[in-house]
Amino acid sequence: MASQTEGVVIDPSAQRAPLTATAAEIKQLLTVIEKDILPKTEAGVAAGNKVFGAAVLDKDLNVIHADTNTETECPLFHGEVKVIYEWSQKVPAAQRGPAAVKSIFLATHEPCCMCISSIVWSGFNKCYYFFPYAVTAAQGIPYDINTMHELWGVNSYRKVNKYCATAGLMELIEDLPESKEKTELLAQQQRLLDAYDKLSAKYHSEKANNANNSLVLG
Repeated sequence: MASQTEGVVIDPSAQRAPLTATAAEIKQLLTVIEKDILPKTEAGVAAGNKVFGAAVLDKDLNVIHADTNTETECPLFHGEVKVIYEWSQKVPAAQRGPAAVKSIFLATHEPCCMCISSIVWSGFNKCYYFFPYAVTAAQGIPYDINTMHELWGVNSYRKVNKYCATAGLMELIEDLPESKEKTELLAQQQRLLDAYDKLSAKYHSEKANNANNSLVLG
């Protein structure tokens, strides 16, 4: 039976199942970030863009397209929106809906309000991310939380809903039983944390001198 809170109707029977992942699947997702997204982000940060990147994967977690934030090209080109745009150029219009439904969306950082909406509007219903909002804010970019709070009075979208389900890779790793595979994943996680900390520091130290960075939020 549907429940209603302050005018919002939620039908539990229509909600998507929570996302899960095996250790092997988590490893592949982290490897896509490390090998396919991170190099593009390093180049993007060198050009004055933020550290956010994303990829569209097929059901077997092979990369269809990976990209990164290019806000100096267009303020809407957060990593997720940029990858959706480039993916849409590869996939014929008649195939985009069915292709999105079959695909996996991977974001380096938990999507902001614009990006999670873009993911849903594009038809993707499964999204994994690496950094949760709290870590993003600690890296000096609190706008994901701030805009949701200021615009809608919430601190987050609903992570499992009728349209999509999202899951944080760090949380999935934490929930794994102790094993050699978990130890290896934690080491891979730390490599990514270190790499993104360096990129974040570079972005913040250089953005004030970047004439192309006139962003109101950022």
